[in-house]
Amino acid sequence: MAETDTHRRYMLDLIDALEEHYRDDKWTYVTGNIFVYYPDETDKLQPVSPDIFVVHGVEKKDRRIYNIKVEGKAPEMVIELTSTSTKMEDLGNKKFLYASLGVKEYFLFDPLSETMRPTLRGFRLEDGDYMPIVGTRLYSEVMGLELRLEEGTLRLYNPKTSMYLLTRKEVHAARRAAEAELTRLREELAKVRDKKT
Repeated sequence: MAETDTHRRYMLDLIDALEEHYRDDKWTYVTGNIFVYYPDETDKLQPVSPDIFVVHGVEKKDRRIYNIKVEGKAPEMVIELTSTSTKMEDLGNKKFLYASLGVKEYFLFDPLSETMRPTLRGFRLEDGDYMPIVGTRLYSEVMGLELRLEEGTLRLYNPKTSMYLLTRKEVHAARRAAEAELTRLREELAKVRDKKT
């Protein structure tokens, strides 16, 4: 299904932030918007495509698809970016499916504030059913991160470092600032050299 610009930006930002968060962990796989194949009751493979997911204990590598039978485990955490066209599926069939597959945590976020109040919801699997995660800061046990709404924007927060995971925009801004500082330092060094000659 096609995405809005807002949904696409969130998906890329969250995947990038999580990939950076797990950059040194060779056994945590982060991805999104690829087919996850799971066996149905007749053992025939069926597809579902989570917006974002994390799974620990599988090799970090590029994949065309994620096959639960081959990998040996289901995703452990899923985030769906819901919309008017996907809300019923996200809160209905996908919620039931993810619970039946053993996805430990399921988060939904409505980036356009069109379909859900509150716009961020979380669920944790307990005895085969999803129980709501309550609060304004939704803690993910799977990731050790909090999902927070800051001025309507979904952010990932690391309580161990007391810092937010950076968005792509923030990473690029920091890089530009570092490049500008490097240019300034080179210019100062050139002036010092000129004075000596």
